[in-house]
This record gives sequence, structure tokens and C-alpha cells, in this order.
Amino acid sequence: MSKRKTWILSVVLIIFFAGAGIVSLGLYYAFRGSVPTVENDSVVEIAISSQIQEFPPNNPLLQMLSPQGASLWQLRNIFRRAAEDERIKAVLLEIHPLAWSWAQIEELRDQIKGFRESGKPVHALLAVDLVREPELYLASATDSVTLNPDAGFLVNGLLVEQTFFKGTMEKLGVRPEFIQFKEYKSAESYSRDSLSPAVREMLETIVADLEERFVATVSHDRNLEEGVLQEFMKLGVASADQGLELGLVDQTGYRHQVEALLAGAGEDSEYRSISGARFLKAARHGSADPAEHRAAVLAGVGAIVAGKSDPMMEVLGGVSLARQLRKLRQDDRIKGVILRVNSPGGSAVGSDMVWEEVRKLEQEGKPVVVSMSGVAGSGGYYISMGAGHLVSQPSTITGSIGVIFGKFDLSNLYQWMGISVDQVKNYPHADIFSSSRSLGSEQRKRVEDWIADLYQKFVTKAADSRRMEFEDLEEKARGRIYTGAQAKALGLVDSLGGFEVAIRELKRAMSLDEDTPLDLHLYPHPKSWWEAAFSGDLVSVIRTFRTASPLNQWTANLIRHLESPGPWLLAPELRFR
Repeated sequence: MSKRKTWILSVVLIIFFAGAGIVSLGLYYAFRGSVPTVENDSVVEIAISSQIQEFPPNNPLLQMLSPQGASLWQLRNIFRRAAEDERIKAVLLEIHPLAWSWAQIEELRDQIKGFRESGKPVHALLAVDLVREPELYLASATDSVTLNPDAGFLVNGLLVEQTFFKGTMEKLGVRPEFIQFKEYKSAESYSRDSLSPAVREMLETIVADLEERFVATVSHDRNLEEGVLQEFMKLGVASADQGLELGLVDQTGYRHQVEALLAGAGEDSEYRSISGARFLKAARHGSADPAEHRAAVLAGVGAIVAGKSDPMMEVLGGVSLARQLRKLRQDDRIKGVILRVNSPGGSAVGSDMVWEEVRKLEQEGKPVVVSMSGVAGSGGYYISMGAGHLVSQPSTITGSIGVIFGKFDLSNLYQWMGISVDQVKNYPHADIFSSSRSLGSEQRKRVEDWIADLYQKFVTKAADSRRMEFEDLEEKARGRIYTGAQAKALGLVDSLGGFEVAIRELKRAMSLDEDTPLDLHLYPHPKSWWEAAFSGDLVSVIRTFRTASPLNQWTANLIRHLESPGPWLLAPELRFR
């Protein structure tokens, strides 16, 4: 390259990086904003929306684009800091229709009760047309509940529905070929038209456990007899006045009435409020110096694959999470790890990668405590079981220790569509996973042996981790899911609770007193606009939005699902209605 071309290229690069720096600096100051002022006798207002994330997105652009409000981790920090802040006198919780897991609701209930121990009240305003079990479960943890007079109650018991596609498969000429270990690890959505006796019995125990806890908890919080609440649930739909008469809410009314209540009596009384997000920003600005002892809080969230994570698609990559755990193991500043798991499982290989790194952290003297959220099933349990202590909410869906293999024979569908497939192969089993052929008897035997070996390894590792004999653990495995309370009784988890219990157990594992401060760091730490711009994260997110096509992506995922067999550690999805 000539000197003239080199000089021109250098000037262009300088201009480019200078421009990028100016833009990034502008973004930084545009979104940084001033530090909010917290007035005395303020009420922290928190709106609880339909969806919830475990942690804030690492990328600031994703934070801005995210439709959800505060994450569970941020809500924890809001309640904890508000309890300690003398300028805060109460919290107003505005509850919208929830699509949270039961365990996530229990997590927030724990934070609400911890805040109330400071002597400050929490008031719930139910911003819903119909109050269902999830909203009532959350609201009952507060000091008082207000409901719009025109709202109603749909507190009518839990329902689990499973959709079956056997008839559809037959009409399309698609033949599902699944191998399961064992009776509870079922792909019966494709092979049956109704629940098998084993799966029905499993789901009945799940529903019964959740309903019993719901009735007992709400009855206790609202000072009711359990039988009275159960009779109310038999009504199906009820009015706001009927719920008020029973004592499920304290008053029917409007937001201004709640604000007047929180303002207090007297002519000089004024309602002063600050949003949860602004309060947390102000609280962070005045944070004390970090504690001497440091631990990392790491997310294990999403369906598991063997490759890289994709936070936008809620995909947990075994390679990505294993790398993060490895970095924590090599970081001398980090003395312990809390792994927050919310995953139904997925890839056996991806799960095993993470399990190995969790185990190595424990071996090198850096304790790992797992905090289970909505679901830690199958692969989600696999990545958890290497930790020294497992903490689950009573309603966490966990277990499902088992393996399932599946492929679809599309030959009849191809024939119906006028598609023909021809093959060229040199080895007899080159077509073992072809979508245009069924498994031969010898091929099926080889796959069964492979899956049996994976199941044996999964159960063996679980038994070693839980300090059980193989036979004892295997009786509890067999692909069966449990609630956290059931898993605790069986020895599959160690404690019941959420973040606070996990932190307490980590301190114990680190040989610290319960009152010793512990500096908890989200890992990887959320980036500022400045950091994201110079690391290329902003460009990658923009590129993803520009190139992503929901229809193309859905089609590609469907084809990949139909044509790509593999061993999966997946817990069944429970849809409550």
C-alpha cells in the first residue's frame, strides 16, 4: 500500500472513531440524566406488569426497548433500599394482570414481607378487570388491597391444559418417533390424544400442591378460614362487592383515594411519590462503599443449547455460561457465586458444560448456591445439581431428571405433497436421522442404548450431588417434575426461599456471619451506553433488529425442530389457566 493510501486510510479511521466517540458521549449524557431527588415522606410507586425478567438486560439498548418494568433483582433492591431509607414512608404497588410463574410471585412476596418488617406499609392497587389467583396471591402479601368497584373475581381454581397433536400428525402423514426415559418423560403431545395415567397423576399432585398452598397462604394473610375461601372459589366468577364482603380486599375505590390514604390526615398533608426506577437510581447514587467480601450473581435463564446464549430470544448457551463461570473461577476477587436458574432445560451437551464448571468452582473452594425461580427442570436441574446448596421457592417446578429423544418421519407428508427423496450413501446408517425415513429396528436399538447411557449418567451425577444411592435417586427421577416443596421433602433441593435465603446460605458457605455485608455483583455487569457503544453491542443489537424476520425465524425453527433429532433434557411446559 502506498504512503498516500495509508495516510488517507488513517485519516478515515481517525474520523470514524472520533465520530463514534462523539455519538457515544452524546448517548451517555442523554440517557444518564440527573440524580433524582427523594423528598421526605415519599411513597415509592411500583407498577407490576404482565411479564417479568430475572435481571435487567446487560445491554442498555435492550433495557430501553424492553417492554417490562423492573426485573426481580431490581425489585429486590428497591424494597431493600426503601426499607432502610428514612425518606420513604410506604410503597404503592399497582398490580396489573400477571403472567408470572408462581415461584416468581413468591419471590416478590418475600421482598414485600421483608420490607414490611421495617414498620412501613405496602398498599396494593389491583388494576385488573378480573382478579385471578396470581394477582390475589401477590396482593395478599401487602397491608391493604384496593379494587375498582366494577372489577370482578375469577378465583376458581387452577387448570392445567395440554394440547395433543396425534390426530394432526396422522392427517399430515407425519410419524413421530420418540424414545423416552422414563414414564414421566413423555412426548405424548405427539403420540397420544389424552394424558397417560402416569402423567395425569403427576400433574394432579402439582395442581393439588399449588392450590393447597394458595388457599392456606391467602387465608392466613387475609384472616379467613380456609373453608370459606374454598367455597368462594366454587362460585367461579364473583363481583368486587362479594370479594369485599368476604375480606379478600379492604376497599373498592380509585387511585386518588389510595393516594389520599397514603398522604395522611391534616390540612398540610401532601402525597409525595417517586417511581421505583427513579428511587433506585437515587439510592445507587448514595450507595456506601463496597463490602470487603465479593460474590457474583449470575443468570442461568432460558432454554439450553450447546452453543452461545441469545438474551433476546431467551436462549441459554452452554458455551457462553460455562465461559462466564470459568472467568469467575479465575477471578481472585470473587469468593462465591449465586446462580439464578429459570430454565426448562434443553441440550444435554449444553447442560453438561455448565454442570462441569459449577462443579469445578466448588472444587476450587468458591461455593456456588443455586436460587431456583419459576422452573429448574431437567437441564435446568442438571446445571444446578453441581452446586453446594440448592434453594427453591415452594412453587418452583423442578426435577424432571430424564432424557428424551425425538425425530419425525415426514415420508408420508412428502408423498402427499408430491415430494420425492432419493439417497446416496456408503454406510448403512448414514440415514439414521433422515426426516424421509423411519428408524430401522437396529437403528432404534442403537439410539435407545445411547439415550439409556445419557439417562444413567444424569441419574448418577444427580445421586452423587445429592449424596444418595443411585437406586434411591432413580426412584425420584424417571422424568418426573415436582414443586419445590415436594422436591425439598424428597431431598432434591436443600432449602425453600428466594434470593435472601440464597444469600444467607452463600454467606454460610463462605464462613461469614449472617450480618457480615456481602458485595453482590451482577455478572456480567450491565453496561453503560459508553461501554456498549465501544464494545460493539449497540451495533449488534441494531443489526439483529434489522435482519430479524419473525416469519422466517419461525419457519426456520420449525424445520429445524422437525429435521434435527437429539437428546433433550426438557421439562414439560405447564400452562395454568
